[in-house]
Amino acid sequence: MTEEWNPTDPEAARVFYDLSQWNFEQQAELASALADAEIPHGWEGDELVVPEAFESTTDAVFADLEERLDIAPASESGDGDADGDGGEVAVRGLVEGESLTDYDLSDWDEYERTLVGESLRKANIPFSWDYAVLSVPTSDEARVDAILDEVETGKIIPVAGDSEDGADDELPFESLNSFFLAGERLRKDQRDADGLERLLEALEMADPNRPPSGVELRVWRRCCELAEELADLLVDGNDDDDLDAVIPVAEALHDLLRPLI
Repeated sequence: MTEEWNPTDPEAARVFYDLSQWNFEQQAELASALADAEIPHGWEGDELVVPEAFESTTDAVFADLEERLDIAPASESGDGDADGDGGEVAVRGLVEGESLTDYDLSDWDEYERTLVGESLRKANIPFSWDYAVLSVPTSDEARVDAILDEVETGKIIPVAGDSEDGADDELPFESLNSFFLAGERLRKDQRDADGLERLLEALEMADPNRPPSGVELRVWRRCCELAEELADLLVDGNDDDDLDAVIPVAEALHDLLRPLI
């Protein structure tokens, strides 16, 4: 079903959910839940589109999220009523017959694609998804290229919280430096207590989805993965084999971050 269904096919029986009132974090949670439930879906502006056959399953996902995140229910409409309850959508829609440019983002994960959609909405650039293929007006191609570049390099990140002194924005950089120093110490001495302490402190602060500005999201996530693996070996390891495995992981972490420090 997932391979064959086309969310833009006008002949397909579809159900629309108006998410214009949901913020980025809520939409990201939804995208993750839909992927876990293996529900085929697409986006038309601020509206989620699913096959009619998956309506009850999708309703269950919404019910769980709305209760867990304490948000108002999403408005729902059948095929042909894409405006839902008539609420105004800020982003202009694609114009039939206009020239479009397609971007195949199948190598990007769900989180990155959700971030792209949010950025396009904020820029008032119309778009549609056909699974992982993004379609935008060719006239907006230059702006879209810039947005994709910023998402890929980690320059666009979701706001995790507001801070008057901007302290939250500095945490990723502190984590990056701590990861590098931990890798530097632990690749030379697996029993370095200060290296382990730096590593654990950085892991508490680091969010794999919030890279430091200028650091690619994939690189940052790989950094966090290596740091987690390194911490598991040091904290849970009970024999010499675990300690021997520390060095290559620490070296990989060090070498990954060296060009960024």
